[in-house]
Amino acid sequence: MSDFSFTPDQKAAISSNSNMVITACPGSGKTTVVAEKIRNEVKDLPSYRGVIGITFTVKASKELRSRCKRNACDTKMSFFGTIDHFCLSEIIHPFLARVLERTKHQLECIKLDEVPKCVMDKLSVMPHYSEEVTSTSFKCLEDDIGTLFDHGFVLLELLGVIANHVITESHACQRYIAAKYNSVYIDEYQDSSEPQHVLFLKLLELGLVGVAVGDVQQSIYAWRGSDPVFIKELTNKPDVFEHHIVNINHRCHPSITNYSNRLYDAECDLLPTSDIRVYRRCYTGTQVDVTEKINESIELALKNNLVESYSEIGILVRNNISLEFLSNGLNVPFRIFDEDPLAVRNTKVCNLFSQLLRFRFDEHHRLNDVVEYIQSFTLVSKNNLSVLRKMISTIGDKVQYELSHTIVDVTGQVLNVDISASDKELINAICLESRLLQHYKPINENEVQIMTLHKSKGLEFGLVYHLDLYDWIHPKRKFVRGCFDVIYDNWEQELNLHFVGITRAKNYCVLVTSSSRLNRDYETKTGNPSQFFSLPGLDGLYR
Repeated sequence: MSDFSFTPDQKAAISSNSNMVITACPGSGKTTVVAEKIRNEVKDLPSYRGVIGITFTVKASKELRSRCKRNACDTKMSFFGTIDHFCLSEIIHPFLARVLERTKHQLECIKLDEVPKCVMDKLSVMPHYSEEVTSTSFKCLEDDIGTLFDHGFVLLELLGVIANHVITESHACQRYIAAKYNSVYIDEYQDSSEPQHVLFLKLLELGLVGVAVGDVQQSIYAWRGSDPVFIKELTNKPDVFEHHIVNINHRCHPSITNYSNRLYDAECDLLPTSDIRVYRRCYTGTQVDVTEKINESIELALKNNLVESYSEIGILVRNNISLEFLSNGLNVPFRIFDEDPLAVRNTKVCNLFSQLLRFRFDEHHRLNDVVEYIQSFTLVSKNNLSVLRKMISTIGDKVQYELSHTIVDVTGQVLNVDISASDKELINAICLESRLLQHYKPINENEVQIMTLHKSKGLEFGLVYHLDLYDWIHPKRKFVRGCFDVIYDNWEQELNLHFVGITRAKNYCVLVTSSSRLNRDYETKTGNPSQFFSLPGLDGLYR
């Protein structure tokens, strides 16, 4: 995006050098704004300094890094990555040993349920710890953290807690961060946890300029410990943070923007438009019948040139059971972005399997991406880096049994572990099954994209089908025996998820329900429409 195309609000956010909160709606170009700010900032920094760019996912960090480096821009000593990667590489690996008064050695980042039993038996608090983990939890868990350190481990769940303690106690860490970095940018701040929020404030205390970017209406990860209250806390400190609102949606058709905004404010102003492109459809039957109707609708959309290819179509669901109905009933080419078999296990071995499969089948996932992943949880010396790269390269163009055997061999060497029989069986099954291998291949232009609403965040499609808009399902309700009141699991999070789904659509959005529905036990229930349909202010904004 060239300078003349920036809106006044975007220009104001880009030009300011103060601490700030940027609240940005979907499609507002927030990544472009952040990248432009960083590019402008690093131009005036010496070669030994940079900025910290924190994103929610590895994919987003690659996108931000790429945009910042556009036209050969030198980002100097800047860091781009997730908050976990930053805590490990810039705080914990270099400084934790000294804070714990222990000898420094290589650490592996693992989850609590991956701790070997022989080590778990030595932990006195963590196996029974039920309190909320916050930035002040270190003292209570210190002995166990030390025990894990002695065995070469640091817990993924405690990275924020440990990083906060280290940066508070280590003057060397404070000097290092202050000398190397000029500012810190954190995207998707509404999804920050308490330890991450406290760490951000500690970085500002060291003299870094802080930029928090987010949207309260896209907070959908409360179940992970995320809380939008933290970005609200920043905007409530006008003496510390400028508040820049970037609220022009460049992605969605005006009618889609109008509908999504009215979810939160029944009287908000509407954008002028003569065309309504939000549709409500209630089909006769269950989700099985819905799938048949979507087959017809997709073909009609292509015939009428509403989209140019299948890949411009997204089908978004609330529950995984709906993925099953779609998989069994769709006649058009499609890909389901469910949890791949390796992600379900979510162990270090299986995650490296996944990285190696993507390196083999996705030309956009390069050797450096695999190396960066490995470096995110363990230090790799310069001497070992070339050996590591050669080892990964042995995967080459291998297929089936040869591919699975090579992946097992490489993973065992990299992680210095014996691969279990069950993991060998799983990777072998994946390498022999073309359907399972689809998880690790790039998107095909000739495939409709199907996923849960949570997985759709950050994506966009020309045409969106938003399914599962039933009472009990979305918004999710709680069943309380003997209680006949309507009790929602988390109304605010459910509404945000609905908002995210609608705003994935650039040109057309179809909100779908049916007269009946099948529950998780495949029992037929009445398909009462979602309570979202009866929100005030939506009349006249859909067809």
